[in-house]
Amino acid sequence: MKLLHKTLKLYLVFSVIIFFINVPVFYFLVQDLWISDVDDTLIYQKENIINGIEGKDMDSISIVRFSEALSKTGAGISITQISGNHLPKDFIYYNNFYEISRQHVEPYRELKSIVEANNNWYKIIIRKDLVESEDLIQGIVFVQIILFLIFLTGMLLLNNYFSKKTWKPFYFIVSKLQSYKIDSVQPIETVPSDIEEFNTLNDSLQKLTENNIQIFRAQKEFTENASHETQTPLAVIKNQIDLLVQDKQISENQSEIINKISKHVNLLTKLNRNLLMLSKIENNQFDKKDSVIVPDIIDDIYDMFKEHIDLKKIHVVSEISNIKSIVSNKQLIQSLIINLMGNAIKYNIEGGTIKIVLKDRSLSFTNTGINISLQKDKVFERFYKQSQQIESVGLGLAIVKQICDTLGYKISYQFTLPNKHTFIVLF
Repeated sequence: MKLLHKTLKLYLVFSVIIFFINVPVFYFLVQDLWISDVDDTLIYQKENIINGIEGKDMDSISIVRFSEALSKTGAGISITQISGNHLPKDFIYYNNFYEISRQHVEPYRELKSIVEANNNWYKIIIRKDLVESEDLIQGIVFVQIILFLIFLTGMLLLNNYFSKKTWKPFYFIVSKLQSYKIDSVQPIETVPSDIEEFNTLNDSLQKLTENNIQIFRAQKEFTENASHETQTPLAVIKNQIDLLVQDKQISENQSEIINKISKHVNLLTKLNRNLLMLSKIENNQFDKKDSVIVPDIIDDIYDMFKEHIDLKKIHVVSEISNIKSIVSNKQLIQSLIINLMGNAIKYNIEGGTIKIVLKDRSLSFTNTGINISLQKDKVFERFYKQSQQIESVGLGLAIVKQICDTLGYKISYQFTLPNKHTFIVLF
């Protein structure tokens, strides 16, 4: 989830909570105020009736006629004379009555009052229809909901607009970081902002990228220099060993010692070359893309290993589909296939087989070998060896894995009984 959307989500959740709390509270508050106003109206009407009776000095007969006249008008007022002495009391409550004209029961607010006027006691009942009141309250609440939704929508739209505008420098920096390469000559490009925190972020990123560029250059120079300086003495040692081997005066024991030294020098040379290769891959020094014809590379590498294959009497079977080319780094593809082929030969058995299968989006090498599976969680680690052969430095498959990660490929290992080991690369 994007940061902007997360902020909007929080605002929206908070607004919805406030909305669901506000609407019923507002409804009951308006209803309470309205009922209070209706009660005041009922009491006011009662007082007007009492004042009218006392002011006009109406007798019982006149009051009865007046009550009948009010009943005919549908005013909801009835006045009844009662006997005996009573205490003045007012009762206000809800009541329901069947409305003939509307043909359904409707709610009323009713006042029943016991009053004295002209030395007589009367029971006055005044009713107020609440249907129109309910309709009015619901209308007010509905308008309130509409206004609230309009306000909420406006706030979210405004917040979304200004948030995008405010966070624009941040998204610009993110886009630059996603496309930035450490071997770039210039530090990452930033844009000035009127927000202090973004300017601080810009300055920090520029300093960080400048430092990383310097470190990368220093590391690259060190790797190249170290490799060059190491290869030179190794080449000198190897030449001296070759001269010693040609000396006819050395003994058989000395010859064995020289051969062991020669093997270790070759191993050290291979180790130095592989470590340099890994370092270059990790430093993204193979970013050039070409049109690579994989079948041609497989044929060339097969010819390169032909002597080793014949020496171990390995039978090679290939199933290569008619693939024209892929867009990739040719040097990395060559190194990938060299290491897979070398691994299949090195750990194969005498008179074993190698099967090479190339399809549209995959390349696999299957070789016979030991009759147990390799450790899948360690097989691509550096210096992992299938056996303790002196000729192996344990970096071949690590280089293959690093190349696949760099090119965006997937590599996996499978074991099939009795002794088939398969490495599959998915382009």
